[in-house]
Amino acid sequence: MKLTPEQKEKIKLLARRRGVSQKQAIMDLIEQQTENLPRIAPEDSFLKGIEHLSGAVNGPSDLAANPDYMDGFGQ
Repeated sequence: MKLTPEQKEKIKLLARRRGVSQKQAIMDLIEQQTENLPRIAPEDSFLKGIEHLSGAVNGPSDLAANPDYMDGFGQ
């Protein structure tokens, strides 16, 4: 990450005022800003959010089952 000299000075000042390393000052701010963000569990997936749409369209259940379905794709 590239920082301007002014940004670097602000980080140094913050760290000095808090009595911590520059890295710790930044990490504390990141933790503070992200502590209320929703956590995504590893078992969550895109499909889990749209499962109500599964089967909403007619067609093959798995395009990978027959390569003929992919003929001309991307052309």
